[in-house]
Amino acid sequence: MKMPPLKPIEESQSMSAMTDVVFLLLIFFIITMSSYAEMTLLETKLPTASNSTSTKLKLENPVRIDVPPPVNGMSIYMINGSSFSGSNINILLRRYARLMPEAEFLISCSPDSEHHQLVSLLAHCATHKLKNLKLVNTK
Repeated sequence: MKMPPLKPIEESQSMSAMTDVVFLLLIFFIITMSSYAEMTLLETKLPTASNSTSTKLKLENPVRIDVPPPVNGMSIYMINGSSFSGSNINILLRRYARLMPEAEFLISCSPDSEHHQLVSLLAHCATHKLKNLKLVNTK
C-alpha cells in the first residue's frame, strides 16, 4: 500500500496569544500607574524596608491648607500651593484619611476670609476623622 505524498504544513501565525499578553500588560500598567498618580498627588514617599511593618504612609512635612477670601462667591482652598474648590477638597481629604490618617495639617486663614469657610473645612476634616489639625496665625 502506497501512502499519498505529504502536503507541506502551512504555518498559521495566530495572534490571539499575543493579543492576550498585550491586554494583560496594559491592565497591569494602568493599575500600577493609577496608584502612582494618587501617591504623587499626595506628595508621599513609599515606605522603606526599615519601616515596612507600617501599612500607612507618612508625610515628612505637614500639609498646608490656606483659606483665602472667596472669589466670585466661591470658596477656594489652597493646599500646598494648589487651589481646590469646596467639593474637590472633600475628595482630597477623603484620600488623606484613607492613606495617611496621621498626617499633620496646618490651617491658616486670611484675615479677609469668611468664617464659614474655616468652619466648613473643619467640618470636612471631622467627617473624615482627621484629627491632627493645627491653626496657624497669618499676618
